[in-house]
Amino acid sequence: MRTLTILLSLFLLTACVGSPPRQSDIALYDLGQVPAVATPLVLPIAALNVIPSSWVDSPALLYRLNFADDLRRRSYVDSRWAATPAELFKRHLQGQIVYGQTAQGMSGCRLELALDELEQQFESAQKSHVVLELRASLLTRHGEDALARRAFRLQREAPSADARGGVQATRAALQGVTVELIDWLNGLAKSRPKLCRSKG
Repeated sequence: MRTLTILLSLFLLTACVGSPPRQSDIALYDLGQVPAVATPLVLPIAALNVIPSSWVDSPALLYRLNFADDLRRRSYVDSRWAATPAELFKRHLQGQIVYGQTAQGMSGCRLELALDELEQQFESAQKSHVVLELRASLLTRHGEDALARRAFRLQREAPSADARGGVQATRAALQGVTVELIDWLNGLAKSRPKLCRSKG
């Protein structure tokens, strides 16, 4: 019975693998309206960039069947991101962290985010969650000196065991990491009041 369940799950999740769908049949997803973070950012950030690892640097919607073959990374055949996750994340984070600030003149640091992982993981055919891993580096505006670093890892449950559920969980994870980023940056501003205030 367990073998039959696994085989059925594999069939449902990887349907049409033998015949690629027409471009018009592929569902393209973005993140829609990610809820804004209520806490204002007090540390001036002049620029932000998201740098993806090679394995997440494509529009593929990735998933893993932990209950069947946890060593294999798969992608949905008939669903894609509308752009790479790094591009989608950057658009949201710029709006929350860079463009939402009051004018800072020529001051401000650069925030560099390494996108290490973004994957929907299935514990069973009916249950999954998204894993998001980022490494943040706060840099001087015109140099490469790191002023602070922090790693973030979030999990969010998917409301449905399919690509759409993975997208919804990704949006929730992005909102969560935005909150944690702003809290971290504001903590740095509190402990180091002159941080990122220089115009050099």
